[in-house]
Amino acid sequence: GYGTEVAEGKEVREFDGKMYVMERWLKADFAIVKAWKGDTHGNLIYKATARNFNPLMAMAGKITIAEVEELVPAGELDPNEIHTPGIFVQRIFQGVNYEKRIEQRTVRKC
Repeated sequence: GYGTEVAEGKEVREFDGKMYVMERWLKADFAIVKAWKGDTHGNLIYKATARNFNPLMAMAGKITIAEVEELVPAGELDPNEIHTPGIFVQRIFQGVNYEKRIEQRTVRKC
């Protein structure tokens, strides 16, 4: 943060009276993401914690390759549920042989 060794040599700006260190954006030649569902136009929907970084990396990659559990025809996804628009996805395929691990909670009876 501001005022630390990490900030040395980096651009610093003030916003609303608070100092911020300016960092470069994430940039990748390829981004490989996994989504729960996608359509043939590349629109993607993620489940749970996959929503944390997959949408950001899909936007950061020059070429984004998406693996989906379920591939549906274009127009079948609800536009309000799409997390990554197809404009950011250059390749999409449906994966196979997913191992669905289920966490089980064990409760000891007293």
